[in-house]
Amino acid sequence: MDQVLCLLYHRVNPIPDDVYHLTVSPRNFEEQIRHVRDHFPILRFEDDWTQPGGNGVVITFDDGYGDNWEYALPILEKYRVPATVFVSTGYVDSGKEYWWDELARVLTREVDYPEQFELRDSLYHYTWDTKSPAARMEMIRSLHWLLKMDADVERANLWLERLRAWAGIGREGRREHLPVTLRQLQELADSEYITIGAHTVNHRSLGAQTKEGQRYEIGASVRFLERVLGRKINTFSYPFGSAVHFNQDTFEICGQNGIAKAATTVKGLWREDSSPYAVPRVEAKDTGGKEFETFVEECWRLG
Repeated sequence: MDQVLCLLYHRVNPIPDDVYHLTVSPRNFEEQIRHVRDHFPILRFEDDWTQPGGNGVVITFDDGYGDNWEYALPILEKYRVPATVFVSTGYVDSGKEYWWDELARVLTREVDYPEQFELRDSLYHYTWDTKSPAARMEMIRSLHWLLKMDADVERANLWLERLRAWAGIGREGRREHLPVTLRQLQELADSEYITIGAHTVNHRSLGAQTKEGQRYEIGASVRFLERVLGRKINTFSYPFGSAVHFNQDTFEICGQNGIAKAATTVKGLWREDSSPYAVPRVEAKDTGGKEFETFVEECWRLG
């Protein structure tokens, strides 16, 4: 192909969009899939894209939400469009929300909150104003940055436990925000239109971790998927995915674990001189009709 546009999705769900703007409605997703299928060759992420043939489109999902199975899969099968779902394996069948959704669940309720939240441990000491929704959104942004850049999962879990206790909310996650169950993951993998790729265990920045930390996050996620699905896993995407969230160690460890191609969130188009370990993608938003058509046209003009 001359150029490949890799579209990035996270969620397909009829719920109102979340605070992170990761959700596309089923109606808009179906319009988007129908449009790209009708106008471009649809490739698989794991395909060899170096064959001549103009421009192609690839569909990818990050994280592994249960709604990928519930809402996205039937649409992809209806239009016979392949997609790759990159799964953070530590959350599979856990019955708990991803840590960023947990932040949103605790801090965006219509209740009276205490006026501030203090977080203190051996490394950190922060105090946030929590009197208003705007202040709590700022706290979400701040904690999101801290949690994604700190690889200590035990510390993160303790922070979340303290946050729930402070807000007076339990552990039970919202059904519509849960990751895939093991059965859903297996049914996704059994579809002829779905490829499963790895996306680390705990969904933290790889670029902020030691080499040993990266080796665990990449290798353990690949091995888990190969064990429960009974097939080789050779594709990967980097959590958060911008250039600060992976490095040369990441590429090396991916290669050692049999990964042939890995996706970033660096905005752009794949061309033949692109690195197989730094495939650019463009995030699709919750739009339909002419707005989405214009978005795709603009994508082809990316550098």
